[in-house]
Amino acid sequence: MQKNTRLFLMVAASSIASQIYVNMFVDGFIIALSVVMMGIFLYIFKDLDSVKACLLIGIFSPLVRLLIVLWQGENLLPAAKLVLPDMAFFFAYAMIFGILFRSLGFASYERFYLRLAGSDFLSNCVEMLVRFIIFHQFFTPQRLIGLIILAVVRSFLILLVCIASDLYKSLLEKAEHEENYKKLVLMASTFNSEVYFMEKNMNEIEDVMKNAFLLYKTLERENYPKSLQHISLEIAKDIHEIKKGYRRVIMGLQDNFLSDFKDTSLHLSDILKILSVDVEKNGTQRNISIGFSYSFEVNYIIEDHFPFMSILRNLVGNSVDAIECSNLHRGEIDIRCREISEAAEGSDGSDGSAGPDGETCRKFCLITVHDNGPGIPADIIDVLFEPGFSTKYDETTGDINRGLGLTLVRDLLTDKFHGEIAVESTVAATGQVRRGTTFTLRIPAEQFRVDPVGETDS
Repeated sequence: MQKNTRLFLMVAASSIASQIYVNMFVDGFIIALSVVMMGIFLYIFKDLDSVKACLLIGIFSPLVRLLIVLWQGENLLPAAKLVLPDMAFFFAYAMIFGILFRSLGFASYERFYLRLAGSDFLSNCVEMLVRFIIFHQFFTPQRLIGLIILAVVRSFLILLVCIASDLYKSLLEKAEHEENYKKLVLMASTFNSEVYFMEKNMNEIEDVMKNAFLLYKTLERENYPKSLQHISLEIAKDIHEIKKGYRRVIMGLQDNFLSDFKDTSLHLSDILKILSVDVEKNGTQRNISIGFSYSFEVNYIIEDHFPFMSILRNLVGNSVDAIECSNLHRGEIDIRCREISEAAEGSDGSDGSAGPDGETCRKFCLITVHDNGPGIPADIIDVLFEPGFSTKYDETTGDINRGLGLTLVRDLLTDKFHGEIAVESTVAATGQVRRGTTFTLRIPAEQFRVDPVGETDS
């Protein structure tokens, strides 16, 4: 909002508020809401010229009162005498607040309160002096005490409103910051998984480049035509350039974006909350109703949270896609995380406690992601995690999804967390209740740090 607009708003609101008042001390001396409004606006619009603002209020506020008094049938001269003390109050407030007490500023609530109370009291003294000159109303000690009390109470009321305004603004900023951070974490997890995929591709590119160069050397040694030798060498060079391009992209993401999150960790509860926001946003964009719930027994602290987020987000994303395709009235996605112990024979006991038969118990984090979608046919489950497999086909464009989601999930789970993934699904036949799909992740608990809390549902 531009300064002139804010100044107009302040003057207009204060002038209108000046008509809400009560009489005190002497006839014609009013306590108007405009002074409270003016003090609040002076705090909220700190960059405005306080002298200019108070002077304009000192002109327009009494002018509005003058017009109302004239409209009620009062003569001009008595009406003008009635509003002159009000004008004197605001003019004095402009000089005292804007010039005399300027050094107190807005740095702290205490100093701002002193500035308000001092300006209020001295400006009322000036008004009482003008009333004495015009109406010969005496300024008694009792009235002086009343003005002090008025300044203290009115300034305190202004201060309370200003503190409430700051708290509300702080809450909005905090909520906005948290929302932006959630979006940033989701974006970063996507980039991180793409970097992981590109790094795996680079190893394959390296092999292709070596084979292309080996082909060139073979053609050269066997005296094949120079044109074939040249083509094979150019292929090797082009693949090398592709590898360099990959490396530049990876380094750019890692150094300029992902490095800011390198030393951070997230609680399991935070990851699940971020996923719930993502699902809600996804459902709103696609105009589908999705209920998302989760629970956990142990609130693990996850150091390598980007790949973990990518794993869950891919699975949840597949559930959302399935729900959208099934035309359900309401989709349901549920994530449950619990800790289990399994006997491990032949262990030296370094990773668990000894069992009754000399076995050791190893702890695992078991995570299930369940949806009530249409399910996956049995013949598809066997090839679900194969690279290139996809059921997502765009009939309009003919484009097929690259089919790396579940492959990436399996590879990330294995490489980063030494975990395993399994899937169970029931396709609804005619007359059957639709049961949907459940992905089960099994991860050694030592991959995470433990922050124990009671079970939480959302």
